[in-house]
Amino acid sequence: MKHKEYVRICDNSNIAILFIHGIIGTPNHFNEFISLIPKSVSVYNLLLDGHGKGVKDFSKTSMRKWEAQVDCVVEELSSTHEKIYVVAHSLGTLLAIDQAIKNKKICKLFLLAVPLRLSLKPKMVINSLKVYFDKIRSDDCEALAAKECYGIEKDKNPFHYIGWIPRFLELFAKIRKTRKIVNLLDTACLVFLSAKDEMVSIRSTKFLKNDPHISVKKLNNSGHYYYDKEDLDFLITEFKIFFDIDS
Repeated sequence: MKHKEYVRICDNSNIAILFIHGIIGTPNHFNEFISLIPKSVSVYNLLLDGHGKGVKDFSKTSMRKWEAQVDCVVEELSSTHEKIYVVAHSLGTLLAIDQAIKNKKICKLFLLAVPLRLSLKPKMVINSLKVYFDKIRSDDCEALAAKECYGIEKDKNPFHYIGWIPRFLELFAKIRKTRKIVNLLDTACLVFLSAKDEMVSIRSTKFLKNDPHISVKKLNNSGHYYYDKEDLDFLITEFKIFFDIDS
């Protein structure tokens, strides 16, 4: 599946929904939600710089480029729409929080796996290796979900991945910064954390619970990329209610 931006700007819409994926992720992560949005509402499903390409391309990007890219898109949408809603996953949630604090046209945030506290589990490494070597059983739902959400072309030379180290150090710095500012949010914010997330700790709630604008809900049977049917149905229902979308 190709990793491409999807942009649909409706001339008469006063609402735009911006989607921001996670690090080494893909806009395809949001396909289930995109299909629910009425055709009369503008949609911008962003592909972050360095994604959808090769390992070396990802090495050459940076947090600064991602921040500037999101800045540019939000500014563009703000110039033609009265309200902006943001749906984001993992790294994307950190960029979304930044924007909501700066831009008051952002009036709703729907955030998945907000990584304010990390807990890297062995399952993360195992699934990554399964994706890298393409050794995934047809019934391995978590590894299959990780493969579908992996937005970088694979490279047979493992040394090429060394250039990724600065990107993840930037991510860790962004996490620390966001912890300090998240309670400045005065935007309606709905957060979902997965109990079985192999990267993001459920203890991220600690940094979210003191802001009255933020509501945190738990997905009991899901991981970082994988959502079991019950949790996915719950997410879709909450998405429709939060954004006032008719069934």
